[in-house]
Amino acid sequence: MRLSELSTLWFDEIENNGRAGRRTIDGYKDTYNRAIAPALAGVRLNEMTTGRLDRFLKNVALDHATTARHAKIVLTGILGLAVRQDALRSNPIRDVGAIKLATKDVRALSPIEVKKLRTIVRKWQDDPDHQGRPRASDLIDVLDIFLATGARIGEVLAIRWQDIDLNAKPPTITISGTVVMEKGRGTYRQDHPKTKAGFRTVKLPPFATKTLLRKQGSEHPKPEDMLFPSSTGTVRSPHNFRRQWRDARSGSGFEWVTPHVFRKSVATLIDREYSSKQAAAQLGHSGPGITEKHYIAKASETPDVTDALEQFGEE
Repeated sequence: MRLSELSTLWFDEIENNGRAGRRTIDGYKDTYNRAIAPALAGVRLNEMTTGRLDRFLKNVALDHATTARHAKIVLTGILGLAVRQDALRSNPIRDVGAIKLATKDVRALSPIEVKKLRTIVRKWQDDPDHQGRPRASDLIDVLDIFLATGARIGEVLAIRWQDIDLNAKPPTITISGTVVMEKGRGTYRQDHPKTKAGFRTVKLPPFATKTLLRKQGSEHPKPEDMLFPSSTGTVRSPHNFRRQWRDARSGSGFEWVTPHVFRKSVATLIDREYSSKQAAAQLGHSGPGITEKHYIAKASETPDVTDALEQFGEE
């Protein structure tokens, strides 16, 4: 059997066992079609040696380390099926060399930078050339909820008014879903977040409560209405929002600020004021490990330990 035949069986299996979400399966298929199939589709299973797979992944990693990692995951699953069906004695992918990703420093916005960015975006919103564009007038409002919750872009765009409790002390938003873009189905609201830990209720600071009260008073929404709908009142596409966000920040010096940067900014501030454990809970992570590694910007200023170091001095 060739890898192309085995991959068909594996994709059928994960489609039917319900263990992987639609986006995950589509991502696996994309990785297989782009990276794996051109090089390995015609290779027979008895030719799938660890050395061959190691060379393949290292070659992919020369230009695209992340793609190589994704390819390793997909190949692990496909060849694992062969092992379960006794077509292979062991999975040859297990012993390939590690694929290293270049580590990047986490970059987050400071409160001062957020104020500057607000001014830039508000000026963009007030520009007559932009006011006629669909949903061009609520970027600041979306920014407020990003900064108040630390939620992912899909989670923020999935918030409904029924998820908001303005009578609570303090007011809250329950992150109970996310926006999904699926081939053949389009954009829709998935009724659960990306992860199990992502289902959470977050308490809102006063600035976000003020924003929501203003929106509620001017829009008179129904409970099932989206907080940030599309121009037609349906679920808003993250792609469309990102496109508009790029336009708003263009030429400002804040071109590096993506929606995910707000999530990192929230984590960094909470870590400095409280702890990484509380930052992880706010972001919907199962533990602080991922938060500390990928979401918290390292402090450029050391803590004040001068009293302790004074012991080394002369009396």
